[in-house]
Amino acid sequence: MHLATLFGRTLRQAPAEATSTAEQLLWRAGILRTLNDGAPALLPLGSAALRRLATHLAAAMHAGGAQEVTLPTTAVEPWLETVTALARRDIDSYRQLPQTIWSWRRRKRPTRSRSTLLDLPAPATLSWAALALDGEQAQNLLTATRAQLGAALRGCGLDHVAEALLATGTTTLIVDSHAAPHATLDCPACGWRAPLELAPLAPPPPYTGPTPAMSLVETPGANTIAALAEYLGIPTAATAKALFFYDNRGQRLVFAVVRGDREASLAKLAAVIDGGDLVPASAEQIQACGATPGYASPVGLREVLVVADLSVSNGAPLVAGANRPGYHLRDVVYGRDWQATVVADIAQAAAGDPCPRCGAARNEGRGAVIGAISESQSTDLLVQAADGQNRPLYLAGIELDLEPLLHLAVEQHHDERGIVWPAAIAPVDAHIVTLGRGEAVAAAGQALAGELRAAGLAVLLDDRDERAGVKFNDADLIGAPWRVVVSEKLLAAGQVEVRRRSEAQATVIAQAEVVARLGGEDSA
Repeated sequence: MHLATLFGRTLRQAPAEATSTAEQLLWRAGILRTLNDGAPALLPLGSAALRRLATHLAAAMHAGGAQEVTLPTTAVEPWLETVTALARRDIDSYRQLPQTIWSWRRRKRPTRSRSTLLDLPAPATLSWAALALDGEQAQNLLTATRAQLGAALRGCGLDHVAEALLATGTTTLIVDSHAAPHATLDCPACGWRAPLELAPLAPPPPYTGPTPAMSLVETPGANTIAALAEYLGIPTAATAKALFFYDNRGQRLVFAVVRGDREASLAKLAAVIDGGDLVPASAEQIQACGATPGYASPVGLREVLVVADLSVSNGAPLVAGANRPGYHLRDVVYGRDWQATVVADIAQAAAGDPCPRCGAARNEGRGAVIGAISESQSTDLLVQAADGQNRPLYLAGIELDLEPLLHLAVEQHHDERGIVWPAAIAPVDAHIVTLGRGEAVAAAGQALAGELRAAGLAVLLDDRDERAGVKFNDADLIGAPWRVVVSEKLLAAGQVEVRRRSEAQATVIAQAEVVARLGGEDSA
């Protein structure tokens, strides 16, 4: 690559939209830009770094014996559902197990008003899965692959990502980040972290108290949970909150029911119903299904998708709407008086809620989501075991998002002058700077670039007609592991100047030694 013709130029100052240090450096180094809709795009240097990262992770997959599959770009199902669909036609016996497969795909994540590399709505993702006849075997394969990927990440200078990948009990991969785009709930006792919008709640214990018969009660003007609780003299936790949404993807009305002291998590709800953007339903849409805004109830409703949170399904009697203005129903019991289409954890968790793993009160934090871990779980696909019996296929999976890793690499590896790329994922190994306008200097720079490329190194040649200070500043900004200077004075002595990006001092060596010096252990 020639810096003079490279698509993407260096900038003295990043635009105002680049708010974090890493994002500013990526902009200034000519690596990152944004499209008209604000979505980030990687220019040639960024694509080269991403490709190198992908190569190292793919090598870890192959070293572990995983087989690669290629999926259509239209495949948007959750990863393990995709794997199950593939297995239905080809896996029917224990003789074919265990298997491990992997693929590059785009993983859908919650959309945000402004995307960065850390929170792309559909990042390039390495997706891996184990298929096994029992849960223990699937879990063992998962543990081994986490270790292999962890080693690869450490080799790419991403030690903190490797630590997150290897953390016990991980479901969502979250790492600390100065940009910290995601609110999280963090357990100070066991270390378990989850995105705030998806943080699970511990299921409530089964209710064992009395369950009087359901009765109608007049509640004039009590069309909010707060007003209802005050009018009846009860806590908000003793009520059932009715929430109506319209699912733009499924073109359907969704009736969510949570306990009155909770809110619904739209992210959880959308995941449960495999929905798209959920927007509040209009009064006309609510009335069309037989419910009454302000006094809505799941009791007696038909032909509407009702999703009940676990908090309202444990058998406790609650006060719910009567689908009649000015009236509510007392002692409504799930299972006896109404049924939901789906029962799931859809309530929004908050700081102070107990950790589902250890029970400690959780704290709100911030971090970057970089993937997910799916521990061993059974499927509905049956395969024949050695004893002739049919048993469920077990799966485990890992998903690792690539673009966020580039941001994190820059966040962890930079100084006041620019990026300091880890050698394994640097977009180029050597940045050659030619000083002087003579043809001999230009020819020597070209020849040296050719020698380094022949030795397997990626090279960026800066043969622009610019001052030495400008060229040196750009070299430090872009952050290749090696800078090589070619000048008329050095050529006359048969020498060049080399400097590691991570070191302050340059060294003058013989031209004939350059390939050996740069092509050693520091090359990717």
